Amino acid sequence: MKRKSNEILDYEKKNRRKVRRSIFQLGILLVIVFLVFQTFVEINHYDASNTKDWKNKRGFIALSYPGVSRDGSDSLFAKKQLQRQLEALTNQGYETISQQDILDFYNDKKPLPEKALFLAFEDGRTDTSVFVNPLLKKYNYKATLLSFANKLDENDKRFLQPSHLKQMKKSGFWELGSNGNRLTYINIFNKEGTFLNIRDDEEVLSKDEIDSYNHFSMDFIRDQYLIPSENRVEMEKRITNDYQEMRDVYQRKLGAMPGVYMIMHANGLYNSANKLVTEVNDKEIRKTFNMHFNQEGDAYNTKEKELYNLTRVQPKTSWSTNHLLMKILSDTNQEVAFVRGNENQAKQWKEIESAAEFRDNTITLTSKARKHGKLVLTESTNKDIQFTGKVGGTAEGQQSIYLRRSNNGDSYIKVSFENDHLVIEEKVAGQLKELLETKPIPKATMEQTTDQTASQKEDKVQHEKLLNEKNIKIVLQDHKLNIKLNDKNIVNNLVVNQGIGAGKLALGSTWVPGDFNDPIHDAQFSDVTIASLPDSDVVQTTLFTNEIQKPQQLMYTFVGSIKSAMNWVVDNF
Repeated sequence: MKRKSNEILDYEKKNRRKVRRSIFQLGILLVIVFLVFQTFVEINHYDASNTKDWKNKRGFIALSYPGVSRDGSDSLFAKKQLQRQLEALTNQGYETISQQDILDFYNDKKPLPEKALFLAFEDGRTDTSVFVNPLLKKYNYKATLLSFANKLDENDKRFLQPSHLKQMKKSGFWELGSNGNRLTYINIFNKEGTFLNIRDDEEVLSKDEIDSYNHFSMDFIRDQYLIPSENRVEMEKRITNDYQEMRDVYQRKLGAMPGVYMIMHANGLYNSANKLVTEVNDKEIRKTFNMHFNQEGDAYNTKEKELYNLTRVQPKTSWSTNHLLMKILSDTNQEVAFVRGNENQAKQWKEIESAAEFRDNTITLTSKARKHGKLVLTESTNKDIQFTGKVGGTAEGQQSIYLRRSNNGDSYIKVSFENDHLVIEEKVAGQLKELLETKPIPKATMEQTTDQTASQKEDKVQHEKLLNEKNIKIVLQDHKLNIKLNDKNIVNNLVVNQGIGAGKLALGSTWVPGDFNDPIHDAQFSDVTIASLPDSDVVQTTLFTNEIQKPQQLMYTFVGSIKSAMNWVVDNF
């Protein structure tokens, strides 16, 4: 009892504990302060490459991304998605080049790094700098930030202001460029065919409501009959004044003009734009900027290109990492190593005219340009089989599941999704025959709020929803096919050709010929379970699954909760 009393009265021991605890807490505080300081204050500087080692005299690729946010949207890249793409480019050996490097390449025939990348981010958004800046530091990449001149005069916090742009340029990771003086639309018709007057970006609620339009400097101003409402002199004066206003703003706010221009619309000048409009733009652009990325759609700039008619690719927010790499392969014919993800899952499949990434509970299958990409499950030579899971992808392509596919691909049963329709086909000895009229895909059934469905929702909350997601269950047994789609029985006991014997299961991703610009397609398959069906002698066997099991799901839920809490702190403090 006396010993315990002495411990309680041992103030020196208590004080030592307090000192140790205070030192520990101070250490944690200093680490947090350092991380915050490193995130928001420039303390690192760009480490320029040794140009003496450069030998590439062929050309470079150029990528210009839209804005970047934490979680992304239809028009903004998610930071995680961008990081995966920049990491893949780094792993391919790409080095970023500066505006001066491009000028030296064309004007003085100086070489570039073997895999040269000009990287840009358009629209001058504040969140872009916040989320891209750490990635540039991580990969030692240099990028050009493009802005609209009028945003520098409006004190709009959504867009980077002159003080921010100057600080970014000083770090060495950033250079400055321009998308023009303003984001203003002319000659507008909405979906109902109503003609609208000149509108600034803020006055256009949604581009989904707009059928056609042009940008301020890209055409005559026209009336509802598309007849010019201004003459040539008035058009030239309007466009020339717009460029002069832009020069005045940049000189006043930044002290100098940005070196790079990327006009709105791309591909118009020297092509579809009115010749008189092209002439005044060309004159003002050459007077104002050092170079102009006028074209969009091809990533590769060869030595034969012209400084005021360069080309770049604007990656879409729907593109997977392999989609970007496939685009680079298509444009440059340079060797590319595609990302694979989970190697244990990947080794169970064989790729044909495609690249597949296995990440968490999703397979993303990317077709080669203008090819029918396939992914064959190597250990699935079964006659009777069941497929369950979710399928998704853009409307500009086709996602497919092949059943009983022969090794040479001459025979199979194919279940496809294209343009929001389900199509079933069979191929026998190389002859394709449609089994079923195209059927519209039913909408997903609304879930009832019960304890069970609430639990299911909680399990799935961390999964990213696929684009145009469809829930599907396919059962092929004997010679009868049954399909449940979005919880509705849509195909019942459809008889298939008896000449199609046992074969392998395959997934498909296919571009769709037509008016679409992109010949590469991403098909996604998540929460997939593929099983052979039982007969009198054999029980059902799971051949493949990428469903996240309960222990993993608990971990994903825990990590997701932590991330949500961190995001809330960042948003509110």
